[in-house]
Amino acid sequence: MVAGRTHGEAMKTIELHAPAVSPYVSPKELQERWRCSRSSVDRIVRRAGLTRLCLGEGRNGIVRYNRKEVEEFEIKRQA
Repeated sequence: MVAGRTHGEAMKTIELHAPAVSPYVSPKELQERWRCSRSSVDRIVRRAGLTRLCLGEGRNGIVRYNRKEVEEFEIKRQA
């Protein structure tokens, strides 16, 4: 604990510096989350019509998906 601070103040400081959750999800995160291969992730998101955010070009470009769209898709699939 930091000298001169109460436990509550120290916890508040930690909460303020906690990393924010990204609004985007990577294909690798989806692969781990859904426990499937990368090719399955690509097929699922293509069929579901999820929006791809492409940063960069070619093979080395970064692909991300909107976290809210992914979560909405998962909720629909549970019903």
